[in-house]
Amino acid sequence: MADQSFPRTRRLLTKSDFNRVFEQATVRAGTGELFALASTAADAEARLGFIVARKHVRRAVNRNLIKRIAREEFRLLDPTFPALDIIVMARKGADKLEREKLHEAVRYLFRKLRQRRSEKT
Repeated sequence: MADQSFPRTRRLLTKSDFNRVFEQATVRAGTGELFALASTAADAEARLGFIVARKHVRRAVNRNLIKRIAREEFRLLDPTFPALDIIVMARKGADKLEREKLHEAVRYLFRKLRQRRSEKT
């Protein structure tokens, strides 16, 4: 069975990591409620970061749910996923999505990022 952990090496942690993705974003994908930016990873594996603003998702439990589902879908990606640094951002209305719709939206984001990345290379 594949490793299902989410170690620090797979996370965007510092402000400089986030700034680099914002400045060098080569791939974008979005739905009505979620948006993702990605740039080529500095390391050999994909990393994930979140921006879930209280302005758009008021309750902490809902912000945490969005992050938890995105982490789960990220861990389930196959090992051939390109080495991208990804930022997932919540838009207004993200807290209104049911769990299954949220899973579908995150899977859609990752699928589109992979597709658009392969189109660029």
